[in-house]
Amino acid sequence: MLRIALCDDEQESRETLASLLSEYFGTGASLKVYTDALPLIQHIQWEKDRYDLYLLDVIMPQLSGIELGRKLRSMGVSAPIIYLTSSRDYAVESYSVQAFHYLVKPIQKEKLFSVLAQAEQAIAQTKATSLPIHTSDGIVVVKTSDILYAELYARSVRYHLTNGASIDSQKLRISFQKAVSELLDLPSFIMLGSSFLINLHHVEMIGKKDLLLTNRTSLPLPKGTKQDVLNRWMDYWLADEPHPTHECT
Repeated sequence: MLRIALCDDEQESRETLASLLSEYFGTGASLKVYTDALPLIQHIQWEKDRYDLYLLDVIMPQLSGIELGRKLRSMGVSAPIIYLTSSRDYAVESYSVQAFHYLVKPIQKEKLFSVLAQAEQAIAQTKATSLPIHTSDGIVVVKTSDILYAELYARSVRYHLTNGASIDSQKLRISFQKAVSELLDLPSFIMLGSSFLINLHHVEMIGKKDLLLTNRTSLPLPKGTKQDVLNRWMDYWLADEPHPTHECT
């Protein structure tokens, strides 16, 4: 179910949009309505809770939709933003915050539905290539392609990223393998023993007793697993384009 935030200070506009969104999504989405920017910002700041899609009125009394969009982006919000306004004057400025689309009021049903269909597709693609990690500070969303490997660490999953950062999940109440099951559904991830998960895309070399990742991290191969890991690695690269710098010893 998609989670949508609508921020608009005009009651008639809010009601119209809410009705159209209900008609389009049915029970496939939940809508939270805000009458000005501050409560929305506070929701993101305090509850660390984000939406899948934002519909923002541009002209609002306290903080404009453009300023609100900039604030959301600075807080790490990457979800699509659709701007709503009665004036075309802000169209160019709206794209400075990577707006997904810009709709001029009065909103035309057919145009809105077309934009929502595009937004749905973009959201689905993002979710398919991203992983939400529940941490003690809230949810952090990372691209699965940016994960080098994950390990069981202090009863949490520690995710090591290509940029050198690491993110610790909340304390586990399930097994490590179950905690990373979403990644195991992807062809690029495999278990390495019972406490490590590796991204085959970032394996540079497989030796006799360990493997080397592209960031030069070396991880030990559990006894008797070399051939299986090697086969999976080769299958992965044969399914895509082999990386010319990868070696096998």
